[in-house]
Amino acid sequence: MQLLEDGIIAALAAVGLVTLLFLLISALVRPRCRAGALDAFAVVPCRALEGEKLEQTVRALERSRCEYGGFRRIVILDRGMDEEARKIASLLCHDDFDVTICNNLSQFNELE
Repeated sequence: MQLLEDGIIAALAAVGLVTLLFLLISALVRPRCRAGALDAFAVVPCRALEGEKLEQTVRALERSRCEYGGFRRIVILDRGMDEEARKIASLLCHDDFDVTICNNLSQFNELE
């Protein structure tokens, strides 16, 4: 019975050590954004008939933000969006709280 207990403890210790090593290596491979870049944001201008392109761009920026950091928010700049583009933009804002629609970028800076 003692041999079984020692085997279980050794297995749990090995799993814990592998987990700690994995977390350490993944933190070194994928650095997060630095303190100076926390207030930065990415601006995506959108016009009429660019709804599908807007979604692809925002999704790519979200992946980039997750992998590399560098900016906190994604701002969709309304440059004459049609109804379909507005609907897609509002859905993107609903999906992620760090995505915002803005008509005038200078007003967005004042709110921050």
